Amino acid sequence: MPMLDSFLVDHVKMPAPGVRVAKKVKTPKGDVITVYDLRFAKPNEEIISEKAMHTLEHLFAGYMRDNLPNYEIIDISPMGCRTGFYMSVIGEPKTQEIIDAFKKSMQDILNTNDIPEANIYQCGSCYMHSLNAAKEVAKHILNKNIVEIDNESLKLDPTKIPNVCDVDRDKVTVLG
Repeated sequence: MPMLDSFLVDHVKMPAPGVRVAKKVKTPKGDVITVYDLRFAKPNEEIISEKAMHTLEHLFAGYMRDNLPNYEIIDISPMGCRTGFYMSVIGEPKTQEIIDAFKKSMQDILNTNDIPEANIYQCGSCYMHSLNAAKEVAKHILNKNIVEIDNESLKLDPTKIPNVCDVDRDKVTVLG
């Protein structure tokens, strides 16, 4: 099985919150699709609660589209590890544009009073939401500096690491 790009970055060194260009893909017609790693939580030290993550998924995707209007966002998807989201965009926005939209979206989450599409017709787990938890995560991010993450500093040689997880789960901070 091929090694996925996301597993070739050192998660121990990964700062959060931060923005990283995960990859760029050129379509057959020549368009560039840029995939961003939007890191909310420090891997293996912080994790976003399930309800906060689900609510952020509903809110963040819409707000990022509002706050990055000059680009077509294809998709914003939560990471399985619950430490952030991947965002695919047609074009090559500057990292600072993404950081500014990220900050504005967190502020928008703090100012919202409802969760869109959180009903049985539009959501497969409409009971699994918490606006308060999502707001806690937004505050956490806004209280920190969102940084540009340098891929070069995160390069990982997977042949030199053991296949073990020695994280003390009791020391992982749950956000939200």
